[in-house]
Amino acid sequence: MLDHNELTLKTINDLLTMSFFIPAYQRGYRWSARQVIELLEDVYEFCDRKIKVDEDFYCLQPVVVKQRGEQWELVDGQQRLTTILLILGYFNSRFAEDFRKQLYTLEYETRPESREYLVSLDENKRDQNIDFHFIFEAYSNIRAWFKNKAHRINDIESVFLNKVKIIWYQLAEAENVTDVFTRLNMGKIPLVNAELVKALFLKSSNFSSAGQTVRHLQQLNIAQEWDAIEKRLQDDAFWYFVSNQPIASNRIEFVLALAARRLSSEGILEHDKLKVFLQFNKQLQNNDNEVDVVKEWLKIKQCFMTLEEWFNDKALFHLVGYLVSQKVAVETIFNLSETCKSKYTFRQNLIEQIFVKIFANKNLNDVSKALIEAELSELNYETDAKKIRSILLLFNIASMLANPITNSRFQFNKYKQDNWDIEHIRSVASDMPRDKNKQIKWLENVVDYISDVNTIHIEERSTGNSETSHAIKKDATELVKTDFNDQQFEAIYLRILSFYDPGGNNIVDNSIGNLTLLDSTTNRSYKNAVFPIKRSKIIALDKEATFVPLCTKNVFLKYYSKQVDKMLYWESKDSQDHQQAMIHSLYGIFCGEGVHI
Repeated sequence: MLDHNELTLKTINDLLTMSFFIPAYQRGYRWSARQVIELLEDVYEFCDRKIKVDEDFYCLQPVVVKQRGEQWELVDGQQRLTTILLILGYFNSRFAEDFRKQLYTLEYETRPESREYLVSLDENKRDQNIDFHFIFEAYSNIRAWFKNKAHRINDIESVFLNKVKIIWYQLAEAENVTDVFTRLNMGKIPLVNAELVKALFLKSSNFSSAGQTVRHLQQLNIAQEWDAIEKRLQDDAFWYFVSNQPIASNRIEFVLALAARRLSSEGILEHDKLKVFLQFNKQLQNNDNEVDVVKEWLKIKQCFMTLEEWFNDKALFHLVGYLVSQKVAVETIFNLSETCKSKYTFRQNLIEQIFVKIFANKNLNDVSKALIEAELSELNYETDAKKIRSILLLFNIASMLANPITNSRFQFNKYKQDNWDIEHIRSVASDMPRDKNKQIKWLENVVDYISDVNTIHIEERSTGNSETSHAIKKDATELVKTDFNDQQFEAIYLRILSFYDPGGNNIVDNSIGNLTLLDSTTNRSYKNAVFPIKRSKIIALDKEATFVPLCTKNVFLKYYSKQVDKMLYWESKDSQDHQQAMIHSLYGIFCGEGVHI
């Protein structure tokens, strides 16, 4: 009795004497011409490889089966096995009946006539039902593909039978086939590297030299540790620390790929979707005892434990997390860590990586506030948006690390999921919305802001400008109710701008000091809003415990401004103070502040 799902590789030759049962829950054959030709072309590409070794093979996607008396119930892979049977049928058609190979059979629970049609392929019956139509079309495409390859057909047949392998995934006796089918097909969850590698490590044959009890305990231990790793990776805080990809399931493949980076990939196509599985399969085939299997599993576990260690270390969490956000491969960081003899050296190397990432062609040994200031002063929103975004993110990271007392961490998950990007702190006339719907939204934001009785408006009233603000509210409310034109909107837009930005001008401040990180929702809704409206929105988000990057919050609280007598206005001196704060923080992290503690 099979108590674990078992996984092996079988050649097409291995299948020839088998009989498959296709239950009622399976749909009929539906492969298109493209899918049939792609399979043939992949096999042909493998045949034509310049360098070949005896162990090389071409691997097909998994076939999921369960023992059913003398037959195999085909849970997943019907389309693939039907196409293979048609190709084998074409090979057989070249010979008299006595010289044809025995082929496996496909028996259908609800379509018994299809078994016979797969043999006869009678063109006159092709339109009797939809299954016959697709079967005959596939066979016609196979014949057409081989038409100009008659001189290679023997080579192709030999490779097809002996060098093409199927991933044979046999379900345990206790598995419910309907549930498995639903998960694989209805839920659109394929049998991917993760599940295949798991089955590979839990194969009973890997522990054949151990007693039944010991074997069971070893399998159980690997299964439990596997589940624990998967559970940890489902924590978005952990996942988005090591990845930028919004993947919901099979996140453990990330760890498997890390562990597989040192394994041989000889004979495996680089673009093969199952490359990781094939690498582990190849490795375990060279290790026939349980010690080696346990050893290989330990390598996977150690990869994960390294990630866990980085996550739990405040400095490494921020340095590694930052580099990952900048699309530095975790594999690259792993390789770097392996060359370092101490954590201090590793951290310092990460700082160097960050410095070079931002200031290309510069040396960390030459870092100074003057150098950073010169670099930042040259940046412009219109031409350097990507670099500015990177620096603003690092500004947040450096600010978090600069405080050794607090355990607060940058929320990479929220940063990536909410899509935080750069936006102007202070808006000017040239930012005026042009779309009618955006103009209405802009006016509504102004009205909502003035209508909201809170601390901000108490500040506003204390300046003696409450009368003006209420007049603006009245005019904006009335304008929204009319079919206003661009000239009318521009008039009130400039009026509002001059009220909230006295002494301002129409020159856009595209310097980094006038830029901060805003989430996509706020950016869309308040992109052109004046400073106090953006400020009120950020404060409201913070009160709701919504993630707001530390430096964004500080900007709108005017934390970096040396003169704070005008909390509702953002002026050029505020931009300058903000930029100086960045220079100070960046210099700090490049000198190891908060990193080497």
